[in-house]
Amino acid sequence: MYIGIDGGGTKTRAVLVNDSDVVARAVAGPSNVLVAGEQRAFEAVSQVWHELLKHVQGNVLEGTVLGLAGIDRSFIRDNWIRRLDQFIVGHYWLVGDYQLAWAAMTHGAPGTVGILGTGSVFYGHNGTQEARLGGYGWQLGDVGSGILLGQEAVKAALLALDGVSEDTVLVDLVTKFFDAATPQDILAKWYTPPFEMRMVSALAGPVLNAARHDGVAHRIVERQAHQVVGYLEALDHQLGMADVYSVGIAGGLAELWLPWLTRSWEPLGHRVGITVISDPPVLGAAELARLWHSAGKRSDRHAFA
Repeated sequence: MYIGIDGGGTKTRAVLVNDSDVVARAVAGPSNVLVAGEQRAFEAVSQVWHELLKHVQGNVLEGTVLGLAGIDRSFIRDNWIRRLDQFIVGHYWLVGDYQLAWAAMTHGAPGTVGILGTGSVFYGHNGTQEARLGGYGWQLGDVGSGILLGQEAVKAALLALDGVSEDTVLVDLVTKFFDAATPQDILAKWYTPPFEMRMVSALAGPVLNAARHDGVAHRIVERQAHQVVGYLEALDHQLGMADVYSVGIAGGLAELWLPWLTRSWEPLGHRVGITVISDPPVLGAAELARLWHSAGKRSDRHAFA
């Protein structure tokens, strides 16, 4: 049996599977340490793991895969290993949350994915090598992310309010979002705590919808679409995947992004189209546990309980 855990910024989802079926599911609070803090995140993961362990019922738990935000940072990874070693029985592997979507789509076969939510990141694997691009955070710009679309909408609205660019429906969206009528009022809220930059991601969906009939929004979305496609193509080149493989997008904005990305992708002559990944990431975590156990992949734990 295998456990897969998807540690998100809102919820932690987990599944226990055997070789063919989902045996049990569990849900807890957030386990993104960058959002929830270390203690709250660790408690959420512990809760779902122990809840699923009750359903193992004498069977052998072959391994656990945990997909967690920020795990590429060594200090976050080391803290997780220190905590997980206290209670997890057997093999476990820590991976970036973006790898779960890839596994859910490909089941270990070659493919590339773009995760387009509050932030963004791009990942690919060709069967022997992997690559990760983007994911630099809102200060440097996560291409195609909710935060970046929200920021661009606010910038465009401020330019229009100042009378130095064309009018746009983004003015109405932004002034309603901030409950403010002037640039000065918007800036006062923007720069005053407890405003957090991730909050502007709430504008992303309306911006993508507005792009169908508003010229300013259209240009913002079109520019971002070209850059997202650029990241997917860069993964292809780095990993040498010139033949048929899977290309997918996931995250809260994936459905809204699909038609825009398709328009940028198809003229490039690719033999496969971009699809929205339908299986939830937590199933990708369980799939990785199954694959890596079968392959004898070295665990993140060096001394097994």
